[in-house]
Amino acid sequence: MLFKKSWYRMALPVLLIMAIFISGCTQKETVEPVATEAENATPQTRTLSTMMGDVTVPLNPERVVVDWNIGHVLAVGVTPVGVPGSLLDYGMFLRDKLVDSADLGNHSEVSLEKMVELEPDLIITWDQEKFQTYSKIAPTVVFVPDQYDSMEAEVTAMGEILNRPEEAIAWNESFKQRITAAQAKIKDVIPDGATFTVADFNFLKNPAIIGNSANRGGRAAYELLGLTPAPKVKSDLLDQGKENLEASAEVFGEYVGDYLLMMVTEGTKDHSLLPNVWDNLPAVQNNHIFKLDIHKYFTADPYTSILQAEEIADRLASGQTELN
Repeated sequence: MLFKKSWYRMALPVLLIMAIFISGCTQKETVEPVATEAENATPQTRTLSTMMGDVTVPLNPERVVVDWNIGHVLAVGVTPVGVPGSLLDYGMFLRDKLVDSADLGNHSEVSLEKMVELEPDLIITWDQEKFQTYSKIAPTVVFVPDQYDSMEAEVTAMGEILNRPEEAIAWNESFKQRITAAQAKIKDVIPDGATFTVADFNFLKNPAIIGNSANRGGRAAYELLGLTPAPKVKSDLLDQGKENLEASAEVFGEYVGDYLLMMVTEGTKDHSLLPNVWDNLPAVQNNHIFKLDIHKYFTADPYTSILQAEEIADRLASGQTELN
């Protein structure tokens, strides 16, 4: 009996130590994976510093809604799930990429109900006044291209918003190559010193003379292709940063250079607006009037502008003056 009690006294401490050790190992085995998982967890959001303050956005947005700057988003390889259909009426170069995108209605007042239905994880808008409203639906970033000094900078900024910096770099490199190719195409076609005018014969009572404009082909002609503006276009528009001005029949001829890039659409009045002026224009006499479809030229994002520049270069090189 004494031997048995002595054995228990010796064995119990050993058994207790073993139990604690086993318990510790068990706890370690169950806790360690949790700690490792937490340490290796990838953040699902990030914070952007924007003109409206810091905004928390998804790390990699997948359901993006855009109410204006569609081309910038396409340039970095993202197809929006929703866009205003009204923008596509005069943004034909964008349409092929947006066949599966939902129509949000008119860009001046998009359908909030439709936007909610799309369950976006990011909204990109141009309108600061819509920021609070949109932010109730999904994280919202205000993007204003005018803040940037080049088209490449605009695309770089959109790459930052959508966390696609490499795609932005690649697109910008391709953009530069395409500009060079378009310029080379017309180098031996356009006489040295030849001047150009871009005019829109739609919407207004008088034709509109276009500068290095945010729409209607001005950026494609003057900024990308480097076409020389007619002297009065340069002095009255480009030098003063004006996007356009109406020119009555009395002064229209003063703005027309050797070539006229003429924005038209079906039913455009064209030269009937200019009695006793049209036939005396050197551009008319030399068959240097190139009609361009305004439905392709009203937007001016980088994605669209390079396509416009390439079409203008093709038309000038081939001598195709009329619409297809």
